[in-house]
Amino acid sequence: MDSSDKERGERGVTCSLLRMSDGHLRVVLDDVRNLAPGESGPWRHEVFVTFKDYEQAELSSLDLSEEELAAFGHYVLARLLAINGLLPSEP
Repeated sequence: MDSSDKERGERGVTCSLLRMSDGHLRVVLDDVRNLAPGESGPWRHEVFVTFKDYEQAELSSLDLSEEELAAFGHYVLARLLAINGLLPSEP
């Protein structure tokens, strides 16, 4: 691969983890924009996308179904493509 580990695109998706007061863990997805495209940042928050709450034991042990893990990965990839204008337009 001929790429720098410091190069980044203009738009991205962040995943963050929030500890909830009821003991659940919340995975939060947000759209972000790189203020210095081609470099590693800084990044600015653009849009809240979604969140999902999990039992702490379930998430900490990665005890999620293959379907749940695949759906999460698919959603993140689809979001990246969408915010970068790379999904085919509907007829």
